[in-house]
Amino acid sequence: MSTPPSLSDFTTAAREAFSFLGRFGFQEVAAPAHRAGDPFQIWFGAGDRFVVVAGEGYGTMASVTLEHDGRELSEIYLVPERPLAGTRRKQPPGQLEQLREAAWRLERYGADFLGGDLLRFSEKAKPLPPYKKPPIEGRAG
Repeated sequence: MSTPPSLSDFTTAAREAFSFLGRFGFQEVAAPAHRAGDPFQIWFGAGDRFVVVAGEGYGTMASVTLEHDGRELSEIYLVPERPLAGTRRKQPPGQLEQLREAAWRLERYGADFLGGDLLRFSEKAKPLPPYKKPPIEGRAG
């Protein structure tokens, strides 16, 4: 097992891998205050569309989630054909390699969402879970 990347390594790799988002009008934005507690995440936004790149599993995994209008979808669901579960590597990819692979998939298969066409996203996306929604004003939570 490889050493988990540092925060600096994670943010550098994520910014490099997802730099193509600028062509679609995305730029790095601050995470919403109620979700800003984890430093291993980078948010990119264009209007009301977001790409959330997150490090998970204590440096062993990465996720890329698309968000719009209170709904979310993992980038992998935009890939038309995913490899079968039986096609395994000798060693699973590290977190930074996972970031680069997700960026490649999103650039190749997610141009519709990135460009503002939300049809496929809307068909597949699920509502944000309660812990990702902003707190309701005037109520403890």
